[in-house]
Amino acid sequence: MAMAAQQEVDENTQHLRLNYQVNFAQALSKAKHQVINFIRHSTDGFLCDINRLIRYIAITIEAVREGRSAPRLLKNIKNDIHFTAYKSAL
Repeated sequence: MAMAAQQEVDENTQHLRLNYQVNFAQALSKAKHQVINFIRHSTDGFLCDINRLIRYIAITIEAVREGRSAPRLLKNIKNDIHFTAYKSAL
């Protein structure tokens, strides 16, 4: 569904300066809530519900800013073994 929505986003934002992409986290969040409805009401307007979900996903977009990256800081695994309120007995 995100790929179908991305095609719609590409068509709608081709005149804009930045590239835009589907906010996948929000698309996944919305889709997981709709899976139950798809299963329960599989015969009643199934395609209509999917199209409505794709249109919603196509609305929730984010600008892609080229050249931006934030390296992830890895925690020190050795110090994460114990909670801070407890002292090591070793």
